[in-house]
Amino acid sequence: MTATLRAFVGIPAGATLARGLSAVRAGFAGGAIRWVPAENLHLTLKFLGNVEEAAVAAMCSALRQALRDTAPFPVAARGLGVFPDARRPRILWIGLAAPDLEALAGRVERALASLGIEQSPGPFRPHVTVGRWRRPEPRGPSLREALARWQDHAFGEFRVDEVTLFRSTLRPAGAEYSALEVFSLKPGVEHAAAECGRKDVSQPL
Repeated sequence: MTATLRAFVGIPAGATLARGLSAVRAGFAGGAIRWVPAENLHLTLKFLGNVEEAAVAAMCSALRQALRDTAPFPVAARGLGVFPDARRPRILWIGLAAPDLEALAGRVERALASLGIEQSPGPFRPHVTVGRWRRPEPRGPSLREALARWQDHAFGEFRVDEVTLFRSTLRPAGAEYSALEVFSLKPGVEHAAAECGRKDVSQPL
C-alpha cells in the first residue's frame, strides 16, 4: 500500500491574531463554537489533502523554485466573516488584506500544478479560520448584527516572511500540524534541497 499523508501549504498567523481573539470569544460566548487553538491559526494558500509521501520531495523542490525570489510583505487582519453564510454558518474567520497574497497563492498554485496537482476551485479568499460551529444550527439576524459590529475591526498586522508545507494529522481533539518544510521569503537565498521532506525535520506549528 502506498504511504500517504494529509498536507497543505500555509502561513502561520497565531502570534498576531491570538491577542485579539479573547474579545471575539467573549462576544460569541455560549459554547456553540469550537475555537481553533492559537498555535494552529494559519492562512491556507493551498490545501492538498492526501498526498503520497514519495511526492513530498518533488513538491518541496517546486515550491522552493517558485518562492526563491519572493520578498517578505505585511498583511493586515481586519473584520470577521462566516462560511457559507450567516443563516447556517459553519466557519468563523478573520479576513486578511494584502495585494501580495493573491500573487503568492498564484505562485504556489502554478508550482504544484506543474506536478499534476489539481488547481483549487473558485477564487482565492485570504482568511484565517478562528472557530467552527459545533452544529449547523440556523442562526439569523443576531449573528448578522454581531458580524456587523466586527466588520471593520483591526486585529493587527503581521509580516509574511515564510511559507510552510504542513502535515496535518487528524486527532480526536482536532488537527495537529507539523512542518515538513519551511521556505523563507528572502530574495536570492537558496534553500537546502537535502532537508526537503525528511521526517526528522518536522517541527510542531
